[in-house]
Amino acid sequence: MITLDGTHGWVISYTNKHNISGKVVEEINTGDWTFCTSIKPEWDVDKLFLNINEQGYRGGVLCRNGMHSGIFNVLWPSDDGKEWLRFIKGEIWYDTPEGETKVAVLETRVGGDGWIDIMLSYNRKEKTLVLETREELQENWTTQVIKIDGEIIDYSGSHVWIGCANAFASCPEPQFYSGHIRCLGVFNSVLTEEYRDKFYKEYQEFRGIMKYFRGHAHKRQVYNFEAMKPLAFTNFKTSTPYKAFDFSGNGNHPIIYKREWGVY
Repeated sequence: MITLDGTHGWVISYTNKHNISGKVVEEINTGDWTFCTSIKPEWDVDKLFLNINEQGYRGGVLCRNGMHSGIFNVLWPSDDGKEWLRFIKGEIWYDTPEGETKVAVLETRVGGDGWIDIMLSYNRKEKTLVLETREELQENWTTQVIKIDGEIIDYSGSHVWIGCANAFASCPEPQFYSGHIRCLGVFNSVLTEEYRDKFYKEYQEFRGIMKYFRGHAHKRQVYNFEAMKPLAFTNFKTSTPYKAFDFSGNGNHPIIYKREWGVY
């Protein structure tokens, strides 16, 4: 698990920067994909920076930069101003046949303060974006679906960000997230219910050191994810102060990133 304070994020490079990665996250630009995560956001408005016109808050949970897309948590005042409404949103930008650029938005209202399991997927052939959420102590998943009338914009060169939409100093809207994140998964496929449930059942048990990874336990535990076409997944339990281990075997290790460190 990692805890973010709204000032920094983590990043997975979009490509094989030093010739040490296997499959790269850039591959989702031409295929199906799924983002998975489990979060416990900070919902106290007094502890958040209101970054939506000083009226509401939006935090990037698991995103791609550019015209920011991915999973976000949002806090917004009700129409009567008496309460703060909580949402999980899934968004992606696309070009319509008429030449317009639009954003597809899916959202689920959040009721509690606990952990939220989230899965956002895109089926390129059927052009459907699906957002699934499950709050703590909730048995069933809540599902939202939207059909994309057009083509997803070109996200070539976009990193995968954890805990923000884009932490680079050149970005005026980093949309830093505050709260806890206990796992993430990036897959080059649309996960079935079986594979979705498998990920959320097993991710907490991933752990180890290099000699452990050579054992039968690792093959039984991790390599049976291969049918899911994993690009990166971690539970942040095996880590250094600056990096979390990618259990997919592709070497796409999430790296902590702070603006004051300069260019990535």
